[in-house]
Amino acid sequence: MTERIFAQRMILCAGLQSGGTTLVSWCFLQRRDTNGVLDMPSDVIQPAFEKVKEPIVWVKMTIASFRWLDLYETYRDLGWKPEPLMVVRDVRAAYSSLIKKPYGINGTTAEDPPLRMRFRRFLRDWELFRTNGWPIIKFEDLISEHRAVLSNICADLSLPWDESMISWPKKTSEIAFNKDNYNKEKLQETFESSIEEGNLSTAKLQNRANLRIDNLPVSELEWLEETFSAYNRFHRYPQEVRRTSSQETPTSLPAPHYKGTTRNWYYSEMERLRNEYWRLISENERLHEEAKV
Repeated sequence: MTERIFAQRMILCAGLQSGGTTLVSWCFLQRRDTNGVLDMPSDVIQPAFEKVKEPIVWVKMTIASFRWLDLYETYRDLGWKPEPLMVVRDVRAAYSSLIKKPYGINGTTAEDPPLRMRFRRFLRDWELFRTNGWPIIKFEDLISEHRAVLSNICADLSLPWDESMISWPKKTSEIAFNKDNYNKEKLQETFESSIEEGNLSTAKLQNRANLRIDNLPVSELEWLEETFSAYNRFHRYPQEVRRTSSQETPTSLPAPHYKGTTRNWYYSEMERLRNEYWRLISENERLHEEAKV
């Protein structure tokens, strides 16, 4: 590998899946001096950024298949000097939201790791950020005081304030690496509709930061509160929460499983296509034989 030293700055931002990172990413990509990756798939590394002509390359990842540290070291290998930024959210809210998403499967593969593994990886990265005093955005604070939070984080990153971060003049097509670059499904409906509204003030009304955990199994709630005790204390999240719903909640989450993972679908689809191929070959041979008669 030939190492290059790039003149552009790179900001490498990470957070939990369902942790509010896409909203933060959209705000930074609205800057006139910044372009890059809106929402990199959690199991993919974007290696090159020739499409970015602006002086700052922005890369947003979610911690699942890779840690923030993994991508940081990879980009260092490629000649970049990534600058750290993390988005945090109450892990109970993120976990509760994630298990309702198609990509929140509690899998056993590199593409769909076990849920607890993803959150442990996030915790290890958070500990690294805290040890080094690197910039962190608290999602709930962004929702309540967006201008102040973004202004402060810009100062931490030695960036001038850009009003575009909250007025949102750019369109999705102007983002160098948007969802279309990764063949991803459309953005979350609430976020996509908030983009159409055109600014952060209106988007915040739809990106609620309230803690809703009524679908969270008891075992996972207890594990999160024990494992993230120091995290909750530092960010002033409640140490324990109670459900408000009267609905019966599962006591535990099923064990991690292979069925339903992306890899399971891929291999199943390959097998289906292979069988279909040989069926068509056989059918073609039969028709040729009939034509000779």
